[in-house]
Amino acid sequence: MPAVRVDGMYIVGDKDVVPLGETVTSGQVQIDPDAGEELRKQLQAQIDQVDSWIGRANSSIARPTALGANPVGDKMRDKFTHRAEGEQYSFVSVMTAYRTVLEQTKNSIVEAIGNFEALDQDQQAELKKHMGESR
Repeated sequence: MPAVRVDGMYIVGDKDVVPLGETVTSGQVQIDPDAGEELRKQLQAQIDQVDSWIGRANSSIARPTALGANPVGDKMRDKFTHRAEGEQYSFVSVMTAYRTVLEQTKNSIVEAIGNFEALDQDQQAELKKHMGESR
């Protein structure tokens, strides 16, 4: 069974498409902590919603259907169960991939907040250094 490919979020510019994680890790992306925290909360709420959908799908959609104990019923039950949770584009597979992207994005937001705070601390230290030299 092939898995749904998850590549994460991308930043699209005039000429380049760059993975969000790379630009955040390199420090090129920073986000204000207040705005970032709000975005992180929204992403976490969506992750929680997706977890709920996956949980319900695993307990109801993917549950074997009672179609009788006969060869045709067995085949149909297996087919429906496979479509719900086993195929590449099944609901569970797609929602799991979506959840992965949400989690990666949330982690990038947290890292971008850290980048902002580190840049802010560096600028404060530089300002203090210059203020000390001017006295």
